[in-house]
Amino acid sequence: MVMNLFARFTRAFRPAPAEPGGLQWRSPAHLDRGRLGEARMALDDRGRGVALWENDGSLWTMSTGPAVSPALARVPFGEGVNPRLALNPKGRGLAVWVADLGEERQVLGKILGTGEAPGHVLFQTPGLVRQLQVVADRRGDALVVWLHQKVGRVEAMAYAFDARGENWEGQPIVLGLPSDPGAAPRLASNSREHAMVIWEARDSLFEGLMASHYWPSDRIWSDHPVPVVAHEAHHHQVAMDDHGNALALWIHAPSGQQRGVLEASFYDVQAGEWREPDILATAHEISTPRLIMNGDGEALAAWGQREGGDVSRLFSKAFRERAWEAEAVCLDHEQGRFRDYAIDLGPDGRAGFLVVQRGAAGDQVALRVRQGDWSAPRVMGAAPGATCGSPRIAMCPRGMSLLWTQGVGADKTLVLVDSH
Repeated sequence: MVMNLFARFTRAFRPAPAEPGGLQWRSPAHLDRGRLGEARMALDDRGRGVALWENDGSLWTMSTGPAVSPALARVPFGEGVNPRLALNPKGRGLAVWVADLGEERQVLGKILGTGEAPGHVLFQTPGLVRQLQVVADRRGDALVVWLHQKVGRVEAMAYAFDARGENWEGQPIVLGLPSDPGAAPRLASNSREHAMVIWEARDSLFEGLMASHYWPSDRIWSDHPVPVVAHEAHHHQVAMDDHGNALALWIHAPSGQQRGVLEASFYDVQAGEWREPDILATAHEISTPRLIMNGDGEALAAWGQREGGDVSRLFSKAFRERAWEAEAVCLDHEQGRFRDYAIDLGPDGRAGFLVVQRGAAGDQVALRVRQGDWSAPRVMGAAPGATCGSPRIAMCPRGMSLLWTQGVGADKTLVLVDSH
C-alpha cells in the first residue's frame, strides 16, 4: 500500500509542458485530504520552501519549491489551527499558530527546522485571537501581530523574536485599540527590520486608518500611532520596500454615495509622512483588494470591480518609481466568475496571478505571469463537478509554487504545483 501511494505521488510530479516564459511545471500533486483548514506556503531565494496546513485540528508540513526534489515527506507539526509562515531569502523563518484549550486560546511560535521541539507559548487568553500574522527579516528576526478580542475591548498586539539569541523578547505589547473585531490589523515589513502595522479606528475623535511603526535600532514600537487617512477605510492592505517606504490600499465608500472608491497612499520614509490618497478605481462595487511590494519599491495592486448587474471582474495596476500607472489591466475578461485569487511579485519585477474561476462543469484554477506584459491564462488544475478555493502563490528567482484546495468536507484535497 505504501509503495502504491508513493508511486501515485511521484506520477503526479511528471513534467507538464513548458511555459512560454521558460518555466516548466510539475503536474498537480495531492498533499493531503480531509477536513482541511488553512494552508500557507513560502519560498526562499534558492527555490526551497515549505508548506504548512491544518487537517482536522492537526498541523502538517512538507518541503516544497522549484529546487526541491519531489518526495512523499509529509511531517506532523503539532496540534492547532490558523497556521502562518514567514521565511526570509536565506531560508530562516518561523511558524505561528493558534491552539484551542477549551476555555482559553494560545498563540504559539516555532523556528522552522527544529524538528520535534514544541512550540513556544507567546500569549494565552480566555478571549479570542484573530488575524494572526508573522514576518521575518534578513537575519531571521521576526514580528508577530494579532487581534485580541475580549469582553468590552479589542486590542492589536505584537511580539518580537530575536534570531541571534533564538528567544522571544519580553512580553506581547498592545499597539492600539481598533474600533471592532472586524477592523483587522495588517502587518508589513522589509528585509532591513523595518515594519509597521495599520488598522481601522473609529471613535468620537477620529475615523480612519492608524499606523504604528517599528524602529529596528531600538527594537521598539512607536509610542503614538499616526493617522494614514482620516475617513472611512475598509479592507485595507499594507506593503513595504527595503528602504522603509510603504503603500497602503483600502476601499472608501462615502456616505450617501452608491459608488465605491479604491484609494492608496504612499508613505515616504525620508519625509516621515503619508501622501494624500490616490484614487485607483471607482465602481458600483469594489471588493477583495490585494497589495504586494518588492524590496526595490515596485508594487502591484489587484481588486474586484462590478458595475450594476454585470459580473465582477478582476483588475490590476502597477506602481513604479513612486507613482501608479495610468491604466488598470483587466485580468479575467474572458473567464467565468471568480471565487478567490492570489498575487505575488518577485524581486526582478515578475508577477504572478492565480485565480479560481467558477464554471458550469466545476471550478478551475488559472495562472497568468507578467514578464513585461501579462501572459494568457493557463489552466493549472480543475475540479469537475466540485469547487476550488484558497489559492496561494509564492515566487522566487528560481520559479514559483502554487497551492489550492478542491472539494468540500471530508473530501477536501490540498493541491500543490511547483515549477522546476
